[in-house]
Amino acid sequence: MAVFDERIHDSAAEAADPEVTLVQAAGNAPVRDCLEALPPEYREVMVMRELEDLSYKEIAEAISTPLGTVMSRLSRARKRMEACLRLRRAGSKA
Repeated sequence: MAVFDERIHDSAAEAADPEVTLVQAAGNAPVRDCLEALPPEYREVMVMRELEDLSYKEIAEAISTPLGTVMSRLSRARKRMEACLRLRRAGSKA
């Protein structure tokens, strides 16, 4: 019979390191800020596609919108995200 050592198998202990958490949060801040700046209809489809990994069809069904509209919103949201992140990078270099 093997003994289960909770310290070895506890992934929460690794995630609880404040330094790691701070570094991860700092790296994600520009993306999070740009995502929050998107209009709600663009943010909605971006979150569903990029964070929740839903298919275009699943998104269309979830928000009762035609598939073409989902594709259009994602395209526009990605362009806005790219522009926002580019501006933030340029601002941080100045």
